[in-house]
Amino acid sequence: MRNFTVLLFIILSSFTALAQKSNTVKGTILNDKSFLPVDDVNVINTTKVKGTISKRDGSFSIEANLNDSIHLSYPGYIPIKLKVTNDWLNNENLKIYFTEQTIVLDEIVIKKFELTGYLEVDTKLIELNDKMQFDFYRRNQTPYYGTAMGTFFSPVDVVYNLFKGKDKKLKKLEAIKEDQNMIALMQTRYDREIVCGLLEITREDIVKSLQNCNYSDRFIYTATDFQIYQALNDCYDNSKVLATKKRNTSN
Repeated sequence: MRNFTVLLFIILSSFTALAQKSNTVKGTILNDKSFLPVDDVNVINTTKVKGTISKRDGSFSIEANLNDSIHLSYPGYIPIKLKVTNDWLNNENLKIYFTEQTIVLDEIVIKKFELTGYLEVDTKLIELNDKMQFDFYRRNQTPYYGTAMGTFFSPVDVVYNLFKGKDKKLKKLEAIKEDQNMIALMQTRYDREIVCGLLEITREDIVKSLQNCNYSDRFIYTATDFQIYQALNDCYDNSKVLATKKRNTSN
């Protein structure tokens, strides 16, 4: 009886170890027209919050289990979201074809400074404009919510409603702080695709949210993806506090 118990324990331990074992999926990213490899592509497991990039030959490997979501993105290409299947887990290498985005510009408007022709004056005008329009440090560490928008529209509501119901995703992103590879990757990215993939939002949502939290345009458009992710977390945390106060006041 004791031998049977020991044997049963060994079998159960083996099954547990197999269940906890992390799998890896591999792939090669190619341009769908030229069939040439595409390197430096963001490859993110949005389920496990793990990330890597494709190598020069387009190949990559990433930790993943069955039904995990893999998000692939690169500037100038249409992002791809894939589900990990048994076939992919059992396949040595999956070929993924990337399609280039087509962008049509209807009209380009170039604004100019109203310069005076005097170098000393014009230099100050340019510096003043840059400070007013692109002040990188303007409250980017401490988001501020204005109250002069009136009762029919509140910036707090915009931010709160955008992320309402996404608490799990926001909490899951805390894992980024423990993963040096993800931090390093997001600190070198500026295309917002990683943030969009993880939070399942659009670039327009990011801009709208951070503008409502009074972040400067310079920060919104030039910060790294990691800085944007931190800003969105802070923005949402503050919006929850203010939304709660607003409800309590109305009651």
